[in-house]
Amino acid sequence: MVSSPVIIFVIGGIIAAVIILMSLVFLFKAVRRAKAIGMDKKIVTETIKNSAVFSIVPSIPIVIGVGIMMQYLGLAIPWIRLTVIGALQYEMLAMSQAGVAPGTGDAVAIATAAVIMTLAILTGPLFNAIFYKKYQNKLYDLQQKNQKLMDTVTGAMLGGMLSGIMSAIIVGACFTIGSPVTDDSGITTYGEVTLIALASSIVITAICGAIMIFGKQKWMESYALPISILGSLAIALAVVPVFA
Repeated sequence: MVSSPVIIFVIGGIIAAVIILMSLVFLFKAVRRAKAIGMDKKIVTETIKNSAVFSIVPSIPIVIGVGIMMQYLGLAIPWIRLTVIGALQYEMLAMSQAGVAPGTGDAVAIATAAVIMTLAILTGPLFNAIFYKKYQNKLYDLQQKNQKLMDTVTGAMLGGMLSGIMSAIIVGACFTIGSPVTDDSGITTYGEVTLIALASSIVITAICGAIMIFGKQKWMESYALPISILGSLAIALAVVPVFA
């Protein structure tokens, strides 16, 4: 595993403290506002408890992501990235572009990956700070005038993003079918296992979606991602001996 300098942990601690402080400020403001409008104290307390409980489940994929990234970047950088604004799919893509190998501790590659992650992701906050209000108003107007077109546009954006990620995974896996690749750290990649894991995650996600939609189990929406990640990882581990 890659070790991180103490200064990185200090930076991570400061960032985490700022986020916690922001959360507490918004919590106190919300409680104060609830009292101002005469909301029942029991409702406020129950809402806070439910929010605390249901925030745990969406955090599971983040913890899994930190565990996956630790072998590449150590603990501190994944902790900072995924705590604030990062996403596992994006971070893995950035690491791949920077040429970071698991367990090697290549300082140049790790620094390059961190710069790619940080600079590229800044476009989101900058866009929101400058253009989001106008963008939100435009989306609201479009939603009021043509909900079907709105659904088509947002669906196309999501589909394009997923297509790009999946095509990279599929093409990379196809080139290693029957000819596994072993990197400098001794980790071997099997294209068959990658494709099986991808197919398994799709099937598991579809099953969770069916339970949510047809079974009217709204709670499944929060559990679908961690279930698909853990399920596909378990299946991948089970089939590795077949191809090893």
